[in-house]
Amino acid sequence: MAGDVHCFEAVDLALILPGEPHTWDNTDQLAPVGDVVVVLWPKALFSVEISEFEVIQAWLTGLEAGIVFSKEITDKVMPLMLSMNSAQALKKLTILADVLSQLMQSHISQSAISSAPRRNTTRIEPVLDVIKNNLACLPSLTECALLANLSVATLKRLFADSLGMSYSQYCDHLRIKRARHLLATTHQPIGVVAQQCGFNSSAYFNQFFKKHESITPSAFRKQFTWRKRR
Repeated sequence: MAGDVHCFEAVDLALILPGEPHTWDNTDQLAPVGDVVVVLWPKALFSVEISEFEVIQAWLTGLEAGIVFSKEITDKVMPLMLSMNSAQALKKLTILADVLSQLMQSHISQSAISSAPRRNTTRIEPVLDVIKNNLACLPSLTECALLANLSVATLKRLFADSLGMSYSQYCDHLRIKRARHLLATTHQPIGVVAQQCGFNSSAYFNQFFKKHESITPSAFRKQFTWRKRR
């Protein structure tokens, strides 16, 4: 989500944020399509003074990107999702609240970023913006510390406290995300993709990508060649 690329399984479940561009494709255009459930609701639907709903709304409001859920949680909530097709209006609302509650619990328990304390995020937001906008030439940790008017030690601690990961891990996460997006959606040579993701060496980019994705950039791109021929 948010520029990322996911290969879906036989059963898929994704949460899309308002205004977030997204698409879904199938390499086999003649393949039969099974049950599809699309649920839309107002952004502030759960902004009511009911504690259970307030928790759900706070979780949704705090999301920075959409989520693709695991097969385990998808299989768990699928019967509820399918039951919404024939349910009455009020029942649909209670089912939606139940589904979102289960998804929230799953997301919080499985995501180190979501479960990490967020109290210090605002102090490093300028740093996060600089990193996101300069993946081709990443600033050093020392440069980021100067930007935020913090010591290097303090910035390291804030990354751990706010994001649940180190500076280098966060950079690697964004680089892989950008690489997946460029490989899947553009015809740019892999060397150019590597440079745009901050790698001066195509060989190292291949090694880095394979380490994180268990597949080479070329092999990953081949999965989406059919899509770019349209």
